[in-house]
Amino acid sequence: MIDELSVKNFALIKEANIEFRNNLNILTGETGSGKSILIGSINLALGKRASRELMRNEDEDTIVSIVFSEKNESTLEKLKQMDISIDEDGKIVIYRKITKDKNIAKINDVPCTLNKIKEVTELLIDIYGQHDSDDLRKNAKHIEFLDEYIGRAVEKYKKNIEVFYNDLKNTTKKYESFNMDENMRLREIDLLSYEIEELENANIKPDEEEELEKEFKILSNAKNIKENLYKTQEILENANLSSAISEIKSANKYDESLKKILDSLFDAESIVDDNLKEIDRTISKYDVDEERLDIVTKRLNLIRNILQKYNNSIEKAINSLKEKKERLTILTNYETEKENVLNKINEIKEKLNIECEKLSSLRKEKAINFEKELINELVELGFLDVRFNISFDKKENPTLDGFDDVSFNISLNTGEKMRNLSDVASGGELSRIMLSIKTILSNSFNTSSLIFDEIDAGISGITAGKVATKLNKISKNHQVICITHLPQIAAMADNHFVIKKTVENDRTITSITDLDMDGMIKEIGRLIGSNENLTDTVLANAKELKDMAIKEKKYE
Repeated sequence: MIDELSVKNFALIKEANIEFRNNLNILTGETGSGKSILIGSINLALGKRASRELMRNEDEDTIVSIVFSEKNESTLEKLKQMDISIDEDGKIVIYRKITKDKNIAKINDVPCTLNKIKEVTELLIDIYGQHDSDDLRKNAKHIEFLDEYIGRAVEKYKKNIEVFYNDLKNTTKKYESFNMDENMRLREIDLLSYEIEELENANIKPDEEEELEKEFKILSNAKNIKENLYKTQEILENANLSSAISEIKSANKYDESLKKILDSLFDAESIVDDNLKEIDRTISKYDVDEERLDIVTKRLNLIRNILQKYNNSIEKAINSLKEKKERLTILTNYETEKENVLNKINEIKEKLNIECEKLSSLRKEKAINFEKELINELVELGFLDVRFNISFDKKENPTLDGFDDVSFNISLNTGEKMRNLSDVASGGELSRIMLSIKTILSNSFNTSSLIFDEIDAGISGITAGKVATKLNKISKNHQVICITHLPQIAAMADNHFVIKKTVENDRTITSITDLDMDGMIKEIGRLIGSNENLTDTVLANAKELKDMAIKEKKYE
């Protein structure tokens, strides 16, 4: 769950700190007070790319941090697998800082990418925006909702499908390479034969070029090296260390502290003698060998000319030789190889279809329960004669999701025919349907926190009370943060925050206040009436709404 959200220098927010708590957290405020800005700051913390235009003051850094505490063992294990270090309290701190010049992101004080933050926070929180109900109009989303409802059992089949799907894609591409006429095949055979022979005759070894370059450098400079060695030999022989040793030895008779110098000169003399012997042994090695130099030069030129065709990489040349031999085998045994690849395609298709059938059977089995649960949820939200089913069509070709084409179909009123959810026009109906789906999915959510940004769009009256009850139900197993403008939903709050817009030093700022019971009643009254009309009657109505909500929570 979210423990704390801190925001500084973001849009209208100068500085704000909110401590969210368990169950149902309600946020209210007048239109334009900054509720959407607050959601924007949360999205920023969750890895959304930052726009410097949202920096309230360009001379100050924009900072957003969000603190989670996670208890779910499965989620904690996944986070560990992602190399996220978590203390014994399950604390995860997401930190974002936006400056003029850079963007800093951290998880538990460890720098990370925005993609990493998104991967982590997807396990911790789910956000439903006020326009997300439009997803119900997209058939492609229907299968996602069903798979999310089924849970992990789907993933096993999808992984197998992905393997066979990619194998089929690659093998089909290979089969398409057989589409050539006889003249083209023969020309390619000739070219491959030539290239293979060239590479095999060259017989280039790993690191050979590097070794030859070293040898070439020595051979081409042998005369200069030999002259340098002769001069070195002459200098060392004329160093006359023996005389120096004799003089120090005589002085050492009178001052024993000179022994250190004497020993060093003895060592130097020994080193010089060893080096002179080594020069004598190796000097003949640098006799000019024109024949060997010619061999090395030609070999280097051959290697370089060939490697130019392979991005100057011996490794690529060696791999290319293997690929060319495989391709030549295919072209030489063209019809047989073509048939073998076609047989392999059919084998993969069969395996892919088997996995798709298994996944489809699982979906159809679980769809029955999904239908029943959604109907029950919708009835609780005021749809008294609702019918709902999930239809399955088979795609012509399987995809990574299998071959199912899933559609959600619904009838919300007596006598109304079933129609695809994409044809549901009412925003209020879509909001309630989406809330019902979220309620069902919340049972399989690993995420401990759910955010609803104006889930109440297009509803009012009795329906608003039913939505409030539904949100309260979800909040029993998940932390719920809900932005609303309806008093019925606000009354159900376990924790209530009000967002206000004021002017300070000629600048508009947004502030967030954690309300006590008296403040909650006044804010519910404002939602019922207006700030200018908080009459005793309005406040009495507000208190009654709050009392009814408390009673419902107590006896549910």
